[in-house]
Amino acid sequence: MSVAGRFKSLVTSPLKHHVYISRSHDVAINLSIEHYLLQKTHLDSTVLFLYVDNPCIVIGRNQNPWLEVNHTFIRSKIPSPQGLTQPNGKRERRSDEIKVIRRRSGGGTVFHDLGNLNFSVICPQASFTRDKHAEMVVRAIRKTNPRARVNERHDIVLDPGPLLPPEDRPDPSDTHRTAYAFNTEALLPRKVSGSAYKLSKNRALHHGTCLLSSPNLPDVSEYLRSPARQFMKARGVESVRSPVGNILDHQSSTLTVSAFQRQVVDAFAEMCSLDTTTMALPQGSSEADAIVTENEQKCASGIVDESLLDIEDISSGVQEITQDQQSLDYLYSQTPQFILSSHPCEEDSRPRPPLPSWFPSSARVYIKAKAGKIISSDISISENPDAASAERAIFDDLLKDVKVMDVSSFWDVLKKAPLATGQEAEVGCVARWLDVMLGKHAGAG
Repeated sequence: MSVAGRFKSLVTSPLKHHVYISRSHDVAINLSIEHYLLQKTHLDSTVLFLYVDNPCIVIGRNQNPWLEVNHTFIRSKIPSPQGLTQPNGKRERRSDEIKVIRRRSGGGTVFHDLGNLNFSVICPQASFTRDKHAEMVVRAIRKTNPRARVNERHDIVLDPGPLLPPEDRPDPSDTHRTAYAFNTEALLPRKVSGSAYKLSKNRALHHGTCLLSSPNLPDVSEYLRSPARQFMKARGVESVRSPVGNILDHQSSTLTVSAFQRQVVDAFAEMCSLDTTTMALPQGSSEADAIVTENEQKCASGIVDESLLDIEDISSGVQEITQDQQSLDYLYSQTPQFILSSHPCEEDSRPRPPLPSWFPSSARVYIKAKAGKIISSDISISENPDAASAERAIFDDLLKDVKVMDVSSFWDVLKKAPLATGQEAEVGCVARWLDVMLGKHAGAG
């Protein structure tokens, strides 16, 4: 029987425990395997799935990609912008561009790369808590870095301060406190793992990241810092920003990701009272052949890879994520309603930071979008009230029902307005501002 056939047979069996490590670094494949495990494993089973992805950004199900991601910075990290649009002007992904993916679970936006281990635990909802599996991962991390703990947001952080006096140190088994100081003005905890959850009637999914040795750490905050943040108000879930770090920062350990996978497997086995020695999980799993089996403890385990694309449910999930225009539709058309406004308005009265020096002082920009489509706008460039009113009507007519993701540059849309002599430059500046806010390549720089 093929690996895919054996995997399908074991996943749909009544086995109580499953442990799988993926050799694939494709985020679409790994998320589809994860979803398959959530949908197909027995209601009473507990599953551990570990995987490592090529660099990508994964946003939560209810998040706004224009609010969470700096699209212009993403494109600045790849070669020339040629090929970013199709002949019809619609946005197209490059093979060397960092992917932005919307997952099926909630939670915040995270960055994946080859120095980050992703873990997923699927279990009966009756036995699920938001801390249980984070505590499991902390026990694995502490074999390498004793500064790890679970914080009040169920994330895993490292306490960066000096060792506490002996009388102030907690019990070593306490996964919510460490023997190190934290929260001093200069020593804030560093987040190394964030989590997201998906709860159904009978099943619970907890998945998270583990920044072991990410080489992209200096850029992560920039990838996830949208220029629209102070001008956009959105429904849905907004990520909570935290200082981040690597588990191996300031550690002498040369622990590899594959070796760390084994530490997580060991922690899972301890939690479930399993014996890992009979699992089909050889050390150095990144080089191991794909294999899936079960042991005498009725625990299925193994190394999986792209061969699971032979399972229709997994291949269709990958297709949904990776087909260029279809994936962009899924990424952007699922976006909850938002407004973008250059100045305080009734729906968003927050003070705004200074606008660019090139932004026309008399201009006002407001758009409202839902499911990635502009449903109304209020844009003017003139100080004269009558002229501004006429401009608002013209621009609203041009922008109504336009899909933001299909716009290459807002100048291509706004230039269609019947402009008075000398207004082209001002309208161009408004278009440029929208391009910068919404990550269009014309707005770069």
